[in-house]
Amino acid sequence: MKRRSFLIAGGSAVLAGASSLSLDKLEPDFDHTFDMIVIGSGTGLCAALAGAKAGLEVLVLEKHALIGGTTLVSGGVLWVPNNRVMRREGLSDSRADALEYLEKLSLGQSTPDIMEAFVNQGPRMLEFIESATSIRWRVSKRMREQPDYHPEWPGARLRGRSLEPIHEGEGRSGGLLIAELTRACRASGVEIWNASPARRLITAQENGRTIVKGVEADVKGERKRIRARRGVAIISGGFERNEEMKKHFLRGPSPYTLGAETNEGDGIQMAMAVGADLRNMNEVWHEVVYKELGERSGHVRGGATVWAQIEGSQPGSIRVNRYGERFSNESASYDVTWRCFHTWENWGDTGYRNLPSYAIFDHVVRETGTIASKSSDEPLPDWVVVAQTLGELAEQSGIDPQGLSKTVARFNQFAAGGTDPDFHRGEGLFDTRGSGDPLTTLRPLQNPPFYSAEVSPADLGTCGGIRVNDKAEVLDVFGERIVGLYAAGNTSGVGSPGALYGGGGGTLGPAFTFAFIAGEQVAKS
Repeated sequence: MKRRSFLIAGGSAVLAGASSLSLDKLEPDFDHTFDMIVIGSGTGLCAALAGAKAGLEVLVLEKHALIGGTTLVSGGVLWVPNNRVMRREGLSDSRADALEYLEKLSLGQSTPDIMEAFVNQGPRMLEFIESATSIRWRVSKRMREQPDYHPEWPGARLRGRSLEPIHEGEGRSGGLLIAELTRACRASGVEIWNASPARRLITAQENGRTIVKGVEADVKGERKRIRARRGVAIISGGFERNEEMKKHFLRGPSPYTLGAETNEGDGIQMAMAVGADLRNMNEVWHEVVYKELGERSGHVRGGATVWAQIEGSQPGSIRVNRYGERFSNESASYDVTWRCFHTWENWGDTGYRNLPSYAIFDHVVRETGTIASKSSDEPLPDWVVVAQTLGELAEQSGIDPQGLSKTVARFNQFAAGGTDPDFHRGEGLFDTRGSGDPLTTLRPLQNPPFYSAEVSPADLGTCGGIRVNDKAEVLDVFGERIVGLYAAGNTSGVGSPGALYGGGGGTLGPAFTFAFIAGEQVAKS
């Protein structure tokens, strides 16, 4: 009987007797051997570094030709409650408040052990990165005017949970994070293989349980079998580039993404193939984009841009459907806006009432240098409709003219008084970026010419995936651990934890935390 047939057919009784044999004798045909394999080089670098600092030989497999995943084009901000950095700056927080806030944010799609692990280990993760790299944290300057995304909720904070690396200026720092983590990983002996996609997990059955032994990957065009003595951590991004998975798992359409081009759900599928359970698969990191930008540049990571979300909160702008109706608070945080597009009409032809949708601006907004252009001196993109009257704008955009005229008249009447009884825009602290003044977001839309551009629900990436426990260990459909397999980031089902962001950096905070947990746990295995 061949060796593989023996492993499959021998049964748990035979394997129980053989479990003390060395893996070298049972599985001699590996091309490479490491202690730990990390699939994905975005937040996965944190896991790799944690493993390497614990003395492990670590390999990172990266599908893309470039290191960094979606983190590379992110703002580089991490949302972590109850951290020491905010205390250094005289700000207070507590574990109890953080957990109370997270419980409401989760929408029932997380569990106490996951939320507690995030709150307990997040501050440790920040301290580890400072100790192992040249990165030093500060309370985010980019987010200084933004409180937690739901500041009125119990346990929220107005400032301090959003952190970023100290650097010159106030721009995005995702590239800085990746550069410094890559440097630290290589200095610690981590091998990073670019353009080397993982294809399958290598497993064995021991005592009736699935044990992950390694990974099959395409390395320089050749299929290689790579052994992992301690464990495999899948941190390879979500499934935002997999239209089939999005169609069958998400609550509604999310046709454009800022996620990395290679995030096709490979890691989730590899784990599913060995029995992993799933969590939070109906969720994405919400966003609103200009449809035409999504069509033209959404094929690359970061290409769809976040302009439509930012400009939607400008005074003198609204968002309407084809009937000319507003359907949301345009200044609300992006984590709760995505769902507003998916209101379903259950009569006639049926369909989503708020798709297609349009951003409507007046000329004062244009003069601020927005509408997807950096300066009012630049020409407008050819996909922006311009007209001297709202009726002409509606006709050219495919919007019901009477509906738009009625909506704008009503909005202007209320905005002049600084109120929005229809959608409560300007009432929340997030709407006003902490100022409490509704006029920072409310102003009548009345200065011609007028502008229109179609917008669409989109995402920064999906945030559901492999079910894990508080140790980042992967669980099967019966809640049992799959030995030797770990997951974190958008490949896992951790999310925020759960459905909604805590605040600016709500994607990276939990992702880095569970990557750090995974690295520590592999080292302890």
